[in-house]
Amino acid sequence: MTYGKIFDVNGNMIKNDLVSCGADAKFLGIVNDDYNQLKEKIQDALEDVDVLICSGGTSAGRGDVIKHVLDEIGQVYIHGISVQPGKPTIIGVIDGKIVIGLPGNPVSALMIFNVFVAPAITKLAGMDYNFAEHSIKGTLQKRIHSPVGRMQYQLVKIDGNKVYPIFKDSGAIFSLSTADGYVNVLKSIELLDEGEEVEVFLFNKLI
Repeated sequence: MTYGKIFDVNGNMIKNDLVSCGADAKFLGIVNDDYNQLKEKIQDALEDVDVLICSGGTSAGRGDVIKHVLDEIGQVYIHGISVQPGKPTIIGVIDGKIVIGLPGNPVSALMIFNVFVAPAITKLAGMDYNFAEHSIKGTLQKRIHSPVGRMQYQLVKIDGNKVYPIFKDSGAIFSLSTADGYVNVLKSIELLDEGEEVEVFLFNKLI
């Protein structure tokens, strides 16, 4: 890899998670933040797949062109959700096929995939798996501050019945390797204090 480049984490991570959900998934590579290149890639991909999942290019910056492509050749139903991390998520439809745009930051991409995408893909694949049942309860060891009005998914590590929040930004790959699951902090809650009992949703592999 050339010095100064960003190593792709999301491609194979999402592909492997899709396989765990029962999907016949393949990684289609990386596309530059170029409107025409991305449009051609999406159109070519949709000839062979039932659901297309992209990562990156979903925000509102100059290089974030996925929404504009979907607006031209399909329809965008959702752009932006009240969660943290993962706000710049896109869901659209092109010729009757679903296109999901995950955020580019690895933690954001993983969280949105696990919370919203994995249950739907698992159901489509005919697998009987209830994600909500795979959780444990433990005692929070450090307080968690959460923005009111936005659902927060806080990565945590578990040691026995102790739950340790992992305070890293959404681009910190190390936080993924140490996390056992996440705590769901509701929109109306601003603070979970040390010593509170919390429910941890585990990052389980289905197969």
